[in-house]
Amino acid sequence: MGILSKIFKSNRPDNLSKVDYWKKWEFFELLEDLHAAEKILAEYKGGYSGEFLSAEEFHEALIEAIDDIEFGNQTDLSRFWLWFAPTCAWDDFVGEEGIELGNRIFERVDKWKKASS
Repeated sequence: MGILSKIFKSNRPDNLSKVDYWKKWEFFELLEDLHAAEKILAEYKGGYSGEFLSAEEFHEALIEAIDDIEFGNQTDLSRFWLWFAPTCAWDDFVGEEGIELGNRIFERVDKWKKASS
């Protein structure tokens, strides 16, 4: 079973192809946004937010989490939900510059979270 099938628990009740199903859930757009977030976060230094002692530490964790979902080692998207939720790590480190991007990431991951509940 492929990584994206696991993410969506292989439930495709609307009989869409895998690619169409991924498009429906905006998986490709999520990956693009996560990569954009990683590039923005790379510009920040220091700071503090909950589980992260610095922007650099958050940046490393974000890179690892993106690699995990993109290359098949992990199917848990809850880290992104926690990190990009309003007033959480992303907002703490990036602030106004990344608010639109952070909200977009959170909304996409939140849809998946609600659908799998």
